[in-house]
Amino acid sequence: MKIKEPKEKRKVKEIRHKKMKIIKQFRKKSGITLISVVVTIIILLILAVISISWTIGDGKIVSQTQYAKEVTEKNHTIELAKIDIYKEQSNNNGKITEEQLKKILAKYFNYDPDSQLPKDLSELILTTKDGKYNDIKASEIFSGTFSKNTNSSAVENIKEAKKLLDDNTEIISDDNVKVTIPAGFTIPEDSPTNAKEGIIITDSINESTGESNGNEFVWIPVNSDLKVVGTDKPMAKESTNEEYKGTNGKTNYEGVFYEFTETESTEMSSDYGQGTILWREPDALPHYDCEENYLGHIRNILKEEEDRYASKETFKATMQEDYNEMINSVKKYGGFFVARYEMGIENDKAISKAGIATNNQNWDDSSQQWFGLYACAKTFTNTKNSVKSSMIWGSQYDAMLNYALTGNDKDKVTAKGNGYMGSSAIETGKTKNDKILNIFDLGGNYGEWTLEAYWDNHRTFRGGSFNNNYSPNIRMDCTSDSADGTLSTRLTLYIQ
Repeated sequence: MKIKEPKEKRKVKEIRHKKMKIIKQFRKKSGITLISVVVTIIILLILAVISISWTIGDGKIVSQTQYAKEVTEKNHTIELAKIDIYKEQSNNNGKITEEQLKKILAKYFNYDPDSQLPKDLSELILTTKDGKYNDIKASEIFSGTFSKNTNSSAVENIKEAKKLLDDNTEIISDDNVKVTIPAGFTIPEDSPTNAKEGIIITDSINESTGESNGNEFVWIPVNSDLKVVGTDKPMAKESTNEEYKGTNGKTNYEGVFYEFTETESTEMSSDYGQGTILWREPDALPHYDCEENYLGHIRNILKEEEDRYASKETFKATMQEDYNEMINSVKKYGGFFVARYEMGIENDKAISKAGIATNNQNWDDSSQQWFGLYACAKTFTNTKNSVKSSMIWGSQYDAMLNYALTGNDKDKVTAKGNGYMGSSAIETGKTKNDKILNIFDLGGNYGEWTLEAYWDNHRTFRGGSFNNNYSPNIRMDCTSDSADGTLSTRLTLYIQ
């Protein structure tokens, strides 16, 4: 017989049971709620990731399109350069020279063809002309080996032709230096084929023998950044002094000068240049240049340019204009020419020929002064009018010596005793001992006026003379009205 629980006890159990049921239901509902929350969060995260992925994905599509465009553009430039290489190779039995590659790189990229290529072309990073792509390796364009310069016979070919050139002609010397021969000149038989030995040009040739019977000049190569080839030494720089620097977008230049010790050179200290009273060019002198008799003498010789010498102010402007023109020519054509012989006069024109008296008895005192020599030096002409002449600038003289330091004549640059000395000067070109870069009389015969200014009434002259045992690099100064018979000058030419 089953005993019934008391009524009160059953009620307590029922209450407990309901309570436990409610708790279980609550726990069950709570668990579902938490799972739902977690699931919801996970879903939201997944949706967010998907959403972000879509955004990034769209970005990737755009980026990939842009990337493909860039690759195409870059590859197109690379292929154009390669096509030019193939053309050169097809014309030269599958060979290409370093100089030819340089020109091709300069055609498509911001590359200076006068600079040296690294041995490993992967080290040369190129930038396209528009500057848009700056990560192209030269090795992507060419990874072969260079042949001997196919233009190495160019000097010999011109010599063998034995005739004056009709146009300005650019060639490459045997030592891979760019040489621009002006129209109306050619290379004589006795010229070296290496620039470091002094490549000669002449304006008159014996068509039977190939020997020069005219005016002779030697090429001094300078890179487009105005550094002398084979060195880190600039011959000029932009003017920075407020009085001299260009205005309205015009660039003025000034000369850079050097001091020479044995076989080295260093730029002069900072206390020189335009804006100082010391060595400087271009510039007019506060004294002498403003005196009417001196400017009048220049006007008498340069009648077609007399307005350029009307006053000290116009003369100063003329000096700057001429210097700028010379520098811009150097940048364009890769150098300038220095006369092989000291300047003489023939038929009232400046000349540079062997065996002439550079300061003969027919010259009056005013012609021997700086002003007379300055004016005479501007009278050189040639049949094609392809060049302009000038008394040598101080910075050109230093550039010539800096280039000489890269060659076999470097020991002569600062050496004394190689030039002619005696009781009076002799015909230019007679002494061979002081010949540097195929240029005569740098250490003897006459000291040579330059266009370099010093103090308020001095001009600079360079080299030794028959009565002074100076080395070619010496820098001296004298009042510009001096006419003591020991000073002459040397022509330079630049291509126009």
